[in-house]
Amino acid sequence: MRIIPAHKGTRVIILIMVILALIGVAIAWVYYSGINKGVDPRIKEARVLYGRYNMYAAANDQENVLVLLDSVYDIFRSIAHYQDSYEIGVVHNNRASVYLTRAISDTLVEEVRQHYFAMAERELYKGIDYYQRWFSKFETLDQSGIEQVVYDDFMSDPVISNDKRAEAYIQQRVNDLILARAEMHRRLSVSYTNLGIIRRHENRLEEAVDYYVLALEFWEENLAAKNNLNIIFGRPVERHGLLRRLFPPQRNPDVD
Repeated sequence: MRIIPAHKGTRVIILIMVILALIGVAIAWVYYSGINKGVDPRIKEARVLYGRYNMYAAANDQENVLVLLDSVYDIFRSIAHYQDSYEIGVVHNNRASVYLTRAISDTLVEEVRQHYFAMAERELYKGIDYYQRWFSKFETLDQSGIEQVVYDDFMSDPVISNDKRAEAYIQQRVNDLILARAEMHRRLSVSYTNLGIIRRHENRLEEAVDYYVLALEFWEENLAAKNNLNIIFGRPVERHGLLRRLFPPQRNPDVD
């Protein structure tokens, strides 16, 4: 089967990454919008910032995206419950997306391009590590087990324990964790897809294929992974409708 070199199909990859970014923006908007009485007050600022993230990402304002992500990271890291959370993994992976987008720019000299690839790879590995450690903690817990973890963490902080709305904060966090656990395979799939993109542009095609295959093992409807494989092997690129991309057939918050 014919293998396409890394420099071919770059425009298709950029298009795929833009689509993937838009999906991420849509998910982030749904998740972080609608600040209400159930939101942990300690992270409200982070959710406000993610509202701006949507605007900056849509405008491809990478510098402001990175500054914003640093602020979000600092907020989560300052609170014990969130220090090893999947949210930290999300920040690392969002940073990686910025560096990866820069790396595939046609205007960069090769040395700078490789620098951005290395930065993206570093952030992806960090994000995957957070995802896996967080998932290993919550993977086998039933709802009552998650509730106990959240209750213990939240009530140990006077900011929450002295607030009459503590019960609402705890319940909202439990709901968030249950949803995040159901989405974790999808998040890991995106991370491994991006590692595959890095390897492909380094002309390490066998490793790239391995990452894309791994990505599809986590999420078989990952269009970006499928199409990167299609490009490598000279197959036609698949195109799914917008609704299918945003809401894949197997999307089910009750299934891990």
